[in-house]
Amino acid sequence: MRKDFTEALKEIFGLVTDLPKKCLSLIPHPQVGYRVLSTPCTPNCPEAATCPYNLILTFKLKDEDFWVAFPKKRENNVTLTPALLLKFLLIVLENLQALEQEVDNSLVKNALQFLASQLDTNIFLFDSKGQVIVSQSTSPISISTFDLWEKLNQAGEPEGLIETTEGNFYYRAFTKNGKMAGILAWKTEPIQPEETDSYFSKDSIFIIPGKNPRFLEIKKLVRQIAITNNTVLLQGESGTGKELFARYIHYLSPRKDRPFIAINCAAIPENLLESELFGYEDGSFTGARRGGKPGKFELANGGTIFLDEIGDMPIQLQAKLLRVLEERRVERIGATVSYPVDIRIIAATNKNLQELIDAKLFREDLFFRLNVFPVHIPPLRERRDDIPLLLDFYLKNICLEQNKPFKIFSPEAVQILKNYHWPGNVRELKNVVAYAVSLCEGDIITPPFLPKYLLNGSLVSTPQPKVINSGIPNLESRKIKERLEILLAEYGHSTQAKRLIAQELGVSLATLYRWLNKYRLK
Repeated sequence: MRKDFTEALKEIFGLVTDLPKKCLSLIPHPQVGYRVLSTPCTPNCPEAATCPYNLILTFKLKDEDFWVAFPKKRENNVTLTPALLLKFLLIVLENLQALEQEVDNSLVKNALQFLASQLDTNIFLFDSKGQVIVSQSTSPISISTFDLWEKLNQAGEPEGLIETTEGNFYYRAFTKNGKMAGILAWKTEPIQPEETDSYFSKDSIFIIPGKNPRFLEIKKLVRQIAITNNTVLLQGESGTGKELFARYIHYLSPRKDRPFIAINCAAIPENLLESELFGYEDGSFTGARRGGKPGKFELANGGTIFLDEIGDMPIQLQAKLLRVLEERRVERIGATVSYPVDIRIIAATNKNLQELIDAKLFREDLFFRLNVFPVHIPPLRERRDDIPLLLDFYLKNICLEQNKPFKIFSPEAVQILKNYHWPGNVRELKNVVAYAVSLCEGDIITPPFLPKYLLNGSLVSTPQPKVINSGIPNLESRKIKERLEILLAEYGHSTQAKRLIAQELGVSLATLYRWLNKYRLK
């Protein structure tokens, strides 16, 4: 157990697990749980001035003592961020709970409070009722903890980003026995793009999964575009993630702390779209709000406005949009003066704008104004090699969202999903994963748990509820164990072999180690 656990810490975090004996003689041993020590560990350390570690953490797991250190210089350039420390504590807590040890809550609280004090950021830990357990403010903030909790509680996802008047906060929810136990949130401004860690995508906290060479080129182009102030036109089929890319561009831009305003030009009736975009003055039409109302362009001032389904914009409004693009000024309905706006425009469409131009349904001059940086997002069927990666990504997130144990797709199910043509693209794939997770009660999602339309008429029985008192081991658990035994025999038991096995199964290395421990495969 010790070897597997320490190897996981080395692989995921690049930690030092073999500390010198002279260090071990000075480090106090915990009686239970863990302790977090800043360096030097004691005033008597003879090498305090030259200590190579940022933090040292000590653990006691199943009567074994562990010492691990965050080195100041790491080969993989992982930096000490809230995300890295949080992930580390989650893995340790997971191991403590797997061994059915009692976790001292005061130790957890003290550890988090210490870690918060080491980080140059605002960090808050809430319990399930919204009470602040741990907080650290490096500068005064105007938003109340109540308002922050309300935003976090309404986010809906187990982890992600929320926007506040104080800037962006990243959050991570904790669960215990299938119920939300608390939320940790920290301000993301101090984290620079080059400081992201192995727990998140290296691009940013906006994770856009994909390793397809063409898709990687698009992400590279988008990162280059983001730092400019030019207009971007995103083109791609419905469900390919155009709005996600628009938010990604905004987050990587110098405007990331300013508003991001999205509006769907196809979802708003034609007679209301103009007032929504440009606003109106008091008394400009019957029913107009007293004092007038600013439009989306004014609300996005200083930030980014995302015009989704731009191909559905009425032709008469296109001329007014063209003037905004040319002059960067907005004139409200009923106004006699225009207002200057500092905005970046990102437009998106799933239609062929050239065909609309030929049909006189879209202005050619507006197209040229929008098409400064064209980005075509490929449909999922053109990057099928990303399907296993996307399945793994959404599977983990949806399992967290539904408070279910992590699962994997069987090879047969993966093959069916890879062969499907995905007219709804990534959005459809996410819905399929949600459907399968909702039905499957075991650890492996097999073809019967997929939507019927994916099976091409194959005769597959309807999934039945799991029989608890059948007198035989759960079939899906046996399949996982058999699969692991086959892969271990094929690849071996080295750390590199386990990384390959984890990649083959589509799970993280930490999950693989947990399975090996669960099924006693050493």
